[in-house]
Amino acid sequence: MFCQKCGQQVPDGSMFCTHCGASLAGGSVPTPTGAGPSSAPGLTQSMPPVAPAPQKPKSKAPIVIAVACAAVVLLGGGTVFALAMLNGSKSSDAQISVIDTGSSDEKDSSAKKKRDKSKAKESSSSDDEAVSEDESAYYGSDDSGDYLTDVQTYTNDLHPYSMSIPNRFELEDTPSGGARYKDPETGFVINLFGYVNTNEETAHEMFVDADTSGKTDLYTAEGDNWYVVSWREDDTIIYEKTIVTDSTIATAHLEYSTANRDMGSKIIDTLLPTFQVD
Repeated sequence: MFCQKCGQQVPDGSMFCTHCGASLAGGSVPTPTGAGPSSAPGLTQSMPPVAPAPQKPKSKAPIVIAVACAAVVLLGGGTVFALAMLNGSKSSDAQISVIDTGSSDEKDSSAKKKRDKSKAKESSSSDDEAVSEDESAYYGSDDSGDYLTDVQTYTNDLHPYSMSIPNRFELEDTPSGGARYKDPETGFVINLFGYVNTNEETAHEMFVDADTSGKTDLYTAEGDNWYVVSWREDDTIIYEKTIVTDSTIATAHLEYSTANRDMGSKIIDTLLPTFQVD
């Protein structure tokens, strides 16, 4: 019989080709009649059947290496966990860190940095609860807006104008035609003054003639019988509102520091609308 794969003659009944090792189960070619080991001239007798070469078993080295690596990782993790538990037993406040392969000096430095960071965080938290410098200057001894509701009404007897003034502001001076109030906690000033409109001026005429040259952060506004001019001088904000009628000209002059800008805005929004000429 002949191997169907390589065409070489093999002994009848062989399971594998003695030349190429191919399986001969159901795939051999019968030996032609009269053919034999010496049927072909010049050919020597075929070699006896040779068993197919056994296949080498697959190497177990990769499995062994993988098992060894897993053992090393587990051993290292167990060591770190044991060290962490030991450190935790020494100090309940200690931070357990991830694997640290540095020197003892590096570990000490890392622990110190963590302690410093923790202290800085605690300090920052306590600072956040404190009142800032600007808020302290604004609120004074209390942290409420009572000064916007706990007020008194100033009325000028000589000229018919009036305005609500916080009770915590103290009367400092009463010049002819006006009054000057000051908050002892923040230095906020409300200065009121008025006079007779002898020249029959209008609010628009006075607004146009107002001196606004060279004033920093200048703000102006104009209404039917009033106008506003505001500016900044260094760290002081000045806000003036003037009301003009046929008989009276009255001005509310507000003066406060930039640190009390919020207080100024609230007084302008809440109390300045009460400033009016009767």
